[in-house]
Amino acid sequence: MVFILQIFPAQAADQAPQLNAERVEAAVRQYVVKSGPWPAENLDVRVLPFQNVPLPPGPVVFRILKPTKGVTPGIVNFLLAADVSGKERARIWVKAEVRVFDNVVVSSAPLARHEWIDGENVRVARRDVSSLASRPFKTLDEITGQQTAHAIEVNEILTQKSLERPNLMRRGSPVTLLYETRSLRVESPGLAIEGGKVGDMIQVKNPNSGKLMRGVVIDERTVRVN
Repeated sequence: MVFILQIFPAQAADQAPQLNAERVEAAVRQYVVKSGPWPAENLDVRVLPFQNVPLPPGPVVFRILKPTKGVTPGIVNFLLAADVSGKERARIWVKAEVRVFDNVVVSSAPLARHEWIDGENVRVARRDVSSLASRPFKTLDEITGQQTAHAIEVNEILTQKSLERPNLMRRGSPVTLLYETRSLRVESPGLAIEGGKVGDMIQVKNPNSGKLMRGVVIDERTVRVN
């Protein structure tokens, strides 16, 4: 699909327009804004150096004929056409670096593995999120009460891979084994053979019978075994 972007007025005969960096960058940026999922204020688009192409005098219309791939953060190749007075006068491939910025949660101090997150050791700041491998957290409410999955340096962006739910159930802890149906609820004392988080499947033991079974962690004291 052809994408018409910008029209530049005619210039004097001795001032023939060119595909200069400023005009090309404006055209590519407009294409990225309209084609990508990001708000315009979160985008930084910079065209890499290329060889200028002289054009005859007249009104210039720039068209993006196609990118080499879908518009994603990183280096993207664009095929740019320049029409002068209604006729195509030049085509050129240009490379542009597309970067995305957003307000995300970052660490305000170094964090050790399994350290709890609170309002004192994190903050929200604007950062380049172009190369992140997983989704970053954008609000403090999303992460309060979680713990770090690994050591984190100061000013590091916190993503879903940075944090994990805390281990509420510890190995060897006494627990309540819950068997529950629509018409029946039975609770009995048990022992956690494995630690786990809410929703994890862990091994537990009924000390009275010595039977081992598996159940789902409901909270820090309860495992559902049915």
